[in-house]
Amino acid sequence: MNQITLDKVLDALKDEPVSIGDRLLLIGLSKDEIKGKFSPDVLNTAVYGSSFLKFLQDYKNPFADESSTVREKLNQLGIDKKEIHKMFGAEVLNLSVNGEEFQNFIVQNQDKFLGELERLATKGAKHA
Repeated sequence: MNQITLDKVLDALKDEPVSIGDRLLLIGLSKDEIKGKFSPDVLNTAVYGSSFLKFLQDYKNPFADESSTVREKLNQLGIDKKEIHKMFGAEVLNLSVNGEEFQNFIVQNQDKFLGELERLATKGAKHA
């Protein structure tokens, strides 16, 4: 983790669309630290400051090797439980997957997943 300053933290939380990857770099994480923990799609998603704070607050690594249900991993990404049920049925949500399987699941369902990320990203604009 790199040395951070108050200015960088404030820049990371500004209320305008900035990618999650850029915001993580501003708060002191290195490219190597974030590269293996987040998919390129997540890192390139532009979010507002409030959405980024929620992302940090709720973040647990759903791509880690330990197994849990698709529901739990989607929830770890900060997707609202009600929205998760709109995206996928109970049979899919109850599947137990590890990090690699979850990443493959996201790729296979990228249209639904990216649509939800876009909705979450624009949610910050409504609070401004």
